[in-house]
Amino acid sequence: MYLGPFASPARMVQLSEASITHVLNVGEAPSVLATGRDAIREVAWHPIVDLERIPFETAITCLETLHRMVCVPESRVYVHCVAGWNRSPTVVWLYLVACGIEKATARKLIERNAPDAVPCHSKLIDDTLVEAVRRHGKAHFLPHRRPKAIAGI
Repeated sequence: MYLGPFASPARMVQLSEASITHVLNVGEAPSVLATGRDAIREVAWHPIVDLERIPFETAITCLETLHRMVCVPESRVYVHCVAGWNRSPTVVWLYLVACGIEKATARKLIERNAPDAVPCHSKLIDDTLVEAVRRHGKAHFLPHRRPKAIAGI
């Protein structure tokens, strides 16, 4: 999984060089990339309002989409919002937690590769959402079909 800012046509070169196959956009602006271009097989858009608590249904939809993308053999998933600082890192953090990774470890994994990211932003999540996501992941994502894909963020 990869994190970053909005996946614009100008960023397509970088995405191609990273062999990105799937794109999950959680920003408020619709995606401008299309499938069939280079190696991108799927582009999904599930908008999240910045700095507002993520509704449970939206979180689950994002996580289900992300899980499906990550589980495709040899997939490389790019998750983005607008700046790549709050929403996309928080969605990836929630996914890692849903996959059984401890909260602090998940945060470190994200911050190691995206130092400007703010995973688990306090305005986007609360303890109730995190616990619901953890339960959902335990019931639906584990055992993970591609554990190396989530360990290598």
